[in-house]
Amino acid sequence: MEVIGKSKAHIVLDSCLTESADYFSDHLRILKCNPYCKNIDYHENLDLFQWTFEVDDPRNNPIVALFFVQQDVEHLPPGSPQLEKCANDNGKIAENIGGKLIRWRAAETKPEIKITSKNTFIGDAEAEICLLHHENNKTSVHFETNMTLDFKLSFPLNMMPEMVLKFMTETIMSQIMQQATESMLCKVQSDICCIDAAIDAEGEARNVAPKT
Repeated sequence: MEVIGKSKAHIVLDSCLTESADYFSDHLRILKCNPYCKNIDYHENLDLFQWTFEVDDPRNNPIVALFFVQQDVEHLPPGSPQLEKCANDNGKIAENIGGKLIRWRAAETKPEIKITSKNTFIGDAEAEICLLHHENNKTSVHFETNMTLDFKLSFPLNMMPEMVLKFMTETIMSQIMQQATESMLCKVQSDICCIDAAIDAEGEARNVAPKT
């Protein structure tokens, strides 16, 4: 049974577009903020990342999901359809100077992985992170994620109507993803604030005249 979970969130960061884009382009740093991401591996020969996510089912049994993802970063020129879509979703943008789009897409070629547990599944994950210049030198970030998993149903779940079970599972999966996305972005905001504070403190220290 194939199920799809979706999440969507928006935040405004107290950092400029360039700094925010550099931060979100750091794949490992962003994913480590996700509370369900247990491990991230990079397969250099295939130029892809392997995510290992873990969540407990209603009986507190761990369910492990593996995703193989590639990352692309592109500039959004002023007037581009993707830029206009994000601008409409995120509200008023101070200047239409373009933006950045970071895409996570499911890898077409996956490494051979031996699955030994019946509670481990390989899925597909896709995300779009749209970053736009905001007023007061801030950055508006639109984060949208889709994850797909193909479950093999066992007794007694396979006795339920598939459409009912699919609806229930997708609802729960989307709720978990939404909570994880919001938690991840909160950590990103906190991290950027700490970075800015450290930079400010370093700048103040340099401006302090040495005692004689």
